[in-house]
Amino acid sequence: MDILDKTKDNVKARVDQASLCDRQKLNIPPPKDGKKWKKAAAEFVLKKHQRKEVLEWFQTLMFPDGYVANLRRGVNLSTMRINGLKSHDYHIWIERLLPVMVRGYLPDHVWQVLAELSNFFRQLCAKELSRTVVEQMEKLAPVLLCKLEKIFPPGFFNPMQHMILHLPYEARMGGPVQGRWCYSIERQQKILRTKCKNKCKIEASIAEAYILDEVSNYTTKYYGETLPSVHNPPTRYNEAENETNLSLFKGQLGSASGATPKALLNEELRTIMMYVLTNLVEVEPYIQ
Repeated sequence: MDILDKTKDNVKARVDQASLCDRQKLNIPPPKDGKKWKKAAAEFVLKKHQRKEVLEWFQTLMFPDGYVANLRRGVNLSTMRINGLKSHDYHIWIERLLPVMVRGYLPDHVWQVLAELSNFFRQLCAKELSRTVVEQMEKLAPVLLCKLEKIFPPGFFNPMQHMILHLPYEARMGGPVQGRWCYSIERQQKILRTKCKNKCKIEASIAEAYILDEVSNYTTKYYGETLPSVHNPPTRYNEAENETNLSLFKGQLGSASGATPKALLNEELRTIMMYVLTNLVEVEPYIQ
């Protein structure tokens, strides 16, 4: 996106790559007569009208309820940025949206590497892992990192990019990432911080509030079904009108915003039906 205060493709990176890499197209000559540095556009940078088209595309995206945050709210066409993304939103972006976002804008050899990177994280973060696939990912990770080094400047690479080499090994030793990543821990830390009422005795106030929570949760187990409690949460906005026993819609509980009526086009209806039918466990016997 070539954001000036965020990009690592800056003048210092171009000067470093001139001495470290053989990329004549990206070399920049020193300025003359006190003028500013002028760098040529890299092949992985979107042009201004392309960035605008990408952001307008983000404003049209719709996802299943609870799948990801509302990305359209963070789109800012005046600054050409997307603001307010959380860690999980970036996971969805790199696993699902990145290859679609840049396809047709970037050269094929750049797009193919980014598509490989997206597929790498999509396989790594899957709910089920195959030992054979993980072993193949361990062999492909160094190759993928070398491909990225042939595209992006040296200043782009830090220990975070180097972690790609270790993630398949961690998955092979520790299993799927859902049991090891930080989201549940961070949510719990946020809950514990809200329980701190006495700044003088932090641990004691948190422990006291947590004990009260445990007592209340234990007692609410014996409440009637009609009384709202932690064990009897309110249903989502669409559960009463769409009661179903299908596996695809199980576990959709909690609070949610109201539904927005929308008239579907034929192509949209066909796409939704195809997604539902290809992701239902109940349909697998018929497909087989």
